[in-house]
Amino acid sequence: MPLRVLGLALTSLTAIFAAGLVAIVAPARADQALSTVIVVDGSGSMWGKMAGDKEAKFYATRDALRDLLGKTPPQSRVGLASFGHRRKGDCSDAEIITPIEAGGAEGVAAALEALSPKGKGPMTLALRETVKAMGPGAPGHIILVHDNLDNCQQDVCAAAQDFAKTNPAIKVHVVSLGLTKAERQRMQCLSATTGGEHFNAADQNAIAEALAEAFRLAGLDRETASPAKATPATSDAGPAAKPQGPPGLRLTAAMVPGGAMIDMPLAWHITKSDAAADVAPLVERKSREINEALPPGRYSVTVEHGLVTRRFDIEVADTGPTVKRLALDAGVVKIAASASRQGDRLAAPVMTIRSVADNNAIDAAPLWIGREAQAELVVPSGKFAVDVTDGMAKSGAMLDVAPGSTIRSDLVLETGRLELTAIGFAGGPPLDRVLYLISVDDADAPQGRREIARSTAPDADFTLQAGTYYVTARHGSSEVRERVAISSGDIVKRTMTLDVARLNVKPTLAGAAPPQALPIVTRIFEAEGAKRLVGQSTSNIPTFVLGAGRYRIDAQLGTLNIRATRSITLTAGKNQTVDLTLEAGAIHITGLGPEQPSVAVQAAIRDTKGRVVWRARQSDNLKTIMAPGTYVLQIDSSMGRSERLISLEAGETRVIDMTTP
Repeated sequence: MPLRVLGLALTSLTAIFAAGLVAIVAPARADQALSTVIVVDGSGSMWGKMAGDKEAKFYATRDALRDLLGKTPPQSRVGLASFGHRRKGDCSDAEIITPIEAGGAEGVAAALEALSPKGKGPMTLALRETVKAMGPGAPGHIILVHDNLDNCQQDVCAAAQDFAKTNPAIKVHVVSLGLTKAERQRMQCLSATTGGEHFNAADQNAIAEALAEAFRLAGLDRETASPAKATPATSDAGPAAKPQGPPGLRLTAAMVPGGAMIDMPLAWHITKSDAAADVAPLVERKSREINEALPPGRYSVTVEHGLVTRRFDIEVADTGPTVKRLALDAGVVKIAASASRQGDRLAAPVMTIRSVADNNAIDAAPLWIGREAQAELVVPSGKFAVDVTDGMAKSGAMLDVAPGSTIRSDLVLETGRLELTAIGFAGGPPLDRVLYLISVDDADAPQGRREIARSTAPDADFTLQAGTYYVTARHGSSEVRERVAISSGDIVKRTMTLDVARLNVKPTLAGAAPPQALPIVTRIFEAEGAKRLVGQSTSNIPTFVLGAGRYRIDAQLGTLNIRATRSITLTAGKNQTVDLTLEAGAIHITGLGPEQPSVAVQAAIRDTKGRVVWRARQSDNLKTIMAPGTYVLQIDSSMGRSERLISLEAGETRVIDMTTP
């Protein structure tokens, strides 16, 4: 046989054999409609979040699928499968949740609402069960959404090879959620072997985009769906699938009855209605919604959102989840505060919100306190008083919040800043330990002014509402005052000159030792005007900070008449040291007491003006010291009074014997 003829014969035999093999492996009929099964990861890790997202991967997946399923052609053949969604730690937990049927999108969407991830990840088993449910040789698509590798020791690549042999008309499209590079490489065999596509979604938006493309590839969007492959509608198609699953609660919340679902995490607490107050909640979670299997019965559900706390009593039916959207009867307040109408920022704002009763009484206890100039809060419907303070500046507003409303309040405090420093003299360095006082006019206050703020900070900084203020700076006994006007947005800086001097006093006692440890008290008096006391100290070497001027220094030993006085003139910016010597002599009285024990004796010494400078009883130590001078010693007893004139010089010790004339 010629080679050309033999080649043609072999070619024909090969074609016939291939056609027969395809017929055996994939006996798909031309009129078979495409089927699509969506396989959603039901393992517990789907409650996690991807970087930058605020909600769980499961919520993002379900919301995207809900939107896409609502746009599928009416008679599309769709089913739902999952794994790890019913039991924890069970590698056999894989299920075809809704059958593959025409118009099945509504049933899939309803079943997704009852799905609650919780277990391990037998992904490969779920894929094998899905291919089995689609039937040998049936054409179609599998859309797998997962966030991890199979953790039940099953080889997904081997399964993909099996699918390509037994069901070559099925394509698997994989939507991976946040996988690492190594994990993506291990999963690529599934889509590559079956002729599908592999997507890796890194965030919530990417999940929706990847699923939209997978739906398009599967012919589930209205624009690409082929009318020829759609199953004709029939009058006995039957009712749409109802939500499946055990009894429980499927709860979402809205601001008002019939409103849109609140699309952010809420705090949920669920207990049995008859449970004691100290019993731990059956469910305590922060999420957008609750999807929890619970036995039939009555439950107390508490929802917290922002500053709103609502409690509901809900009856769980015997079959299927009880689905409710709870109305929180709440609104939103948006508050923005600024220092001026030009939008200047506040330095240290404090925002307070209080509830207002129907009689307009404001609750003393704050509902909320924040330290920001802007706040967006969910609050119960009702009236509220909002106050914003910044230093001594304050502004407020009354807000009436209706259910579902958003109320905005822009507060302008019209503040300025006053920055104070003080120096002791012109050109001198800044002083420390200065007391700054801020006062305002007030007709009801003493002397017509009321103090509103004070500070001892080295660089005192006051935030004040626009207006006129009286500033006082005190350092030691020195004081200076100044009137300051502040406008909105101003930064007013003042350096106050106190004209102070530093005075050091060194008092010493000469001529006698005190009979007991008595301190030397140093006092400073104004030498002119009111001559008021401006400083006092018992230190060995006291230091006084005083304003420039004339002063009298008075040093005294305890309460004795031993003292020294000196007048000085202080010049601003100069330090001055003054030595004061307190002179004294000693007196010792003898000849009293033991010789006449039955006679009561009292002794006193008076100065020339008749003032008593010392007094003692017989049992006391009849010794003392006093200033040099002339005195009268007076002895009183039951025998009568006797007096003796004595004189004392500085440094002298006088012994007075009362038994001699």
